[in-house]
Amino acid sequence: MPKPILEMCLGEDGAPTRLVQVSELLSAVREHQAYSALRKRLRTGTDASSNLSLTLCHTKTGLPRYTLTVQDSSPRTKVPGSKHFAIFIVPQGSETAWIYSSGEGRKQLAASANFRRLVIVAMHRNQEYTDMLAVQSELSPMVMDLAPPGMPANQQVPFLSVGGDLGWREEVSQGVSQMSGQYCVENVKGEDGELYRRLVFLSNAALVQSESRLVSSNTTTSQKKKKNKRKSKSAAAPAISSTSLSVDSGFLCCAHHEIMVAGLALLGVGMPESKDIPLSVLLVGLGGGGLPQFLRDFVPNVSVEVVELDPVVLEVAKEWFGFRPDDRLTVTLGDGLDRICALEKEGAGLFDVIMFDVDNKDSTVGMSCPPAAFVEASILQKVSSLLTPRGIFILNLVCRDSVLRKSVLQRVSDVFPTILSRKIEGEVNEVLLCIGADKETSTSAHILQSLNQAAKNLQSTLCSNRTGTSRCPHIDIVDLLKDLKVE
Repeated sequence: MPKPILEMCLGEDGAPTRLVQVSELLSAVREHQAYSALRKRLRTGTDASSNLSLTLCHTKTGLPRYTLTVQDSSPRTKVPGSKHFAIFIVPQGSETAWIYSSGEGRKQLAASANFRRLVIVAMHRNQEYTDMLAVQSELSPMVMDLAPPGMPANQQVPFLSVGGDLGWREEVSQGVSQMSGQYCVENVKGEDGELYRRLVFLSNAALVQSESRLVSSNTTTSQKKKKNKRKSKSAAAPAISSTSLSVDSGFLCCAHHEIMVAGLALLGVGMPESKDIPLSVLLVGLGGGGLPQFLRDFVPNVSVEVVELDPVVLEVAKEWFGFRPDDRLTVTLGDGLDRICALEKEGAGLFDVIMFDVDNKDSTVGMSCPPAAFVEASILQKVSSLLTPRGIFILNLVCRDSVLRKSVLQRVSDVFPTILSRKIEGEVNEVLLCIGADKETSTSAHILQSLNQAAKNLQSTLCSNRTGTSRCPHIDIVDLLKDLKVE
């Protein structure tokens, strides 16, 4: 029996596309039906609460090339009559930024642009983009399909961007972890003009697993200012070769890491009475190693043990993020829960600080950090038993479920009666600084009153210590601790 010829043609004048299997033909028909329904919906109304998106694939490879997200302005927004519609091109490497990746961020972007409808375009990894004109030319044929109702047919649609170019991204490594799947390490140029290196697991490509700032190996970074990190500048390809770049260990890209460091002020680190007193830290979760390296390089008399489940993460941290273990910074490969249980069972030495900075691979739960087992009552009790009398527990909490968050806070407070929290602007992350009942301090109010001077002392100590590095710490302890909230 002859094999049937399967072809699909869009419109009377469209060129026929030949398909091999019936399933491919059905899938293609469903895609075009869904697109037609989407187009009709967009042309008949606006909805500021909707986050409609579609992915455009490369015509030859079929790989994702652009993701377009439609953001309408609020009906209450006063928009000039001529500003119906615009396209915003997200710079390469910036697509995970809060303002582009979250619904609230996109609303703020649309309000700032002040168009009735803004289509936000993100470019995908492993795709080549020549320049802004080429991208405009590629997207222009279908732009009017996404226009809002009442848009004049002959009105030109502006293309907006940051700094007028496409940004820059360079993949430097890729591989596979048996635990987390495919990953890539990439260098990007931020909107502040600085270079950054990122670890991204492709199973959740919208999330940056680890990030570090890069500097030329031949220069120092003492004059660089972190305060300008979010300012918009041109992001053309850098002139410096990737091989001459190194990680700046004094710069913490993650705001929650900064707060975790600032929490050491609760221990009096940097106070005259704490001089020469050893500080022991247990950190669960390595990532690129930026946080433990910062502790080792800038906190005096510190010893850090990191527990990391994935050996691939450790190798990536060593090869691409400048991670250098030594006698003051050790790594234990294994499950963090198992390590805590083993330490308690062994009656091993106590820690002044225990930090949890570990993500949850289960995306069905409303808490992406930490995994639920890490905040069970039995584990929290073990954490408490492993702390010195002055010790504190520091938790990076990322919980979108308000009911679950309340439950977690209750369990934590049952073990650690005093909890100071610090939310991170523009992110779901919050850091909990947890103090046990037997800590030699008074009330939360007393802690907060004495914290300003403790923060200044810690700041001074970090800037003067610099063990084994010429880098300077880029951190403002006083600012990080000024908005603490008592839970």
